[in-house]
Amino acid sequence: MEYLELGKSIPGRPGSDYPVLGTVPYTNFYCDEQPYPGFFADTETRCQSWHYCDIDGRQTTFLCPNGTQFSQLVLVCDWWFNVRCDLSEKLYVINSRLYGRPKLDPTRPHRTITKQLLEDIFNDEK
Repeated sequence: MEYLELGKSIPGRPGSDYPVLGTVPYTNFYCDEQPYPGFFADTETRCQSWHYCDIDGRQTTFLCPNGTQFSQLVLVCDWWFNVRCDLSEKLYVINSRLYGRPKLDPTRPHRTITKQLLEDIFNDEK
């Protein structure tokens, strides 16, 4: 599929509404700057690329297919119109729940992403 054909199969304008990268670019994201391992959207690429930081600090970078972006909320590539790339860095904290040992209150069910966490994140942008 040619670059100009993307607009026919994916809603929106390629390169404007969503990034169109053909190779994984070098950016200023470094795993050693993160407090925990996990999956991280790269906002420099408008979230088309993402990084996996393993527990030893090694970094591997991946590229989402054209028309998709890495959703920091659910940690997968999703259609660009479902992703809020601008909130990605605020959502990096979700990774702490993958590798940390949460302090659970035995009287309450444990939820990975709580309603309060999402409200706090979305209210901060106002």
